[in-house]
Amino acid sequence: MVPPISATEDLASGASSGVATPTLAPLKRTALPTDLAAFVVDASMPREWPIGLPPADALTHLSANSRTCVENFAAHTPDEQPEVGQARRAAVLIAVYQPEGTEDLRALPGGKVDEDDPSPVFTARREAFEEAGLPLTSPHVHVLTMLEPVLTVLPMNAHLKNHIVVTPVVAFISDPALVTTLRPNPEEVECIFDHPLKAIHTGVVDGELAENLNLTDTNWWPGPTEFHSLEDVTGSTGSYRMHRFRTRHTPIRGFTSDVLIRAAAVGFDNEPEYGHYAPDQSSWSESIDRVVQGLPAALAEPDMGERRLEWRTATGVRASGQRIE
Repeated sequence: MVPPISATEDLASGASSGVATPTLAPLKRTALPTDLAAFVVDASMPREWPIGLPPADALTHLSANSRTCVENFAAHTPDEQPEVGQARRAAVLIAVYQPEGTEDLRALPGGKVDEDDPSPVFTARREAFEEAGLPLTSPHVHVLTMLEPVLTVLPMNAHLKNHIVVTPVVAFISDPALVTTLRPNPEEVECIFDHPLKAIHTGVVDGELAENLNLTDTNWWPGPTEFHSLEDVTGSTGSYRMHRFRTRHTPIRGFTSDVLIRAAAVGFDNEPEYGHYAPDQSSWSESIDRVVQGLPAALAEPDMGERRLEWRTATGVRASGQRIE
């Protein structure tokens, strides 16, 4: 994970941990010990939280745009969780907060569901606590909604068992000071960082936030565009629109970009103009169903050994991880 940042009057998004996401300005953080015991879930900690709009006094400091976003999230009807059979599940927390004069969205860690996790909300909160130290007992963290489950899309030839069904959970941090206390679990996360949610929705980083982004024409940002690039490819589940967003850290891409684009569409109450999906891309529910239905037979097949993972593009085939020119 990377340290979070502040934007100006714009919701921002960021991510922590193994979920790749961005940073726009280093966060002033308090010096805190990295005692791993601080990241252990105690049996006395809560396992359930109310879902919906926070109390009115938690919203008074928000700008009109931020408040509308929070209200749109809270008004969103949580999607029904699909049966996933033998497929792996995970949940990721997207925390919306507005520092002074800013609106920032931050995506916090995801991880596989433990057997005793009672719900995706608990998984998302537990992972955010274990990987970033986001308190489970804080009165300033309000769960707003759950979003449609997303499937991690993999290159062609990837084994079906490697797909993960991820449920995004959106929460609101009403006290921005809480963000400054977050710290990465050194065994789980490299750093914590964030990125404007509006930039996810428009594909453009505005004003001062555009300064000091990672250099273009490098492994950090190989794309030909300034802030956002998209490419229609074919992967393990068929057609897929691959998005990348330029940040001060690693680009936002893969399922993290899918999760944040979906969150931005709900928060701003409309789909991004650049288009989230490829023209013939299956819905998430269709892709998940395809993996769930095919997984038992795939698990019964003999091990094929090392597989060549690649994406089919408009110009040919590209090995997974190969630089995009």
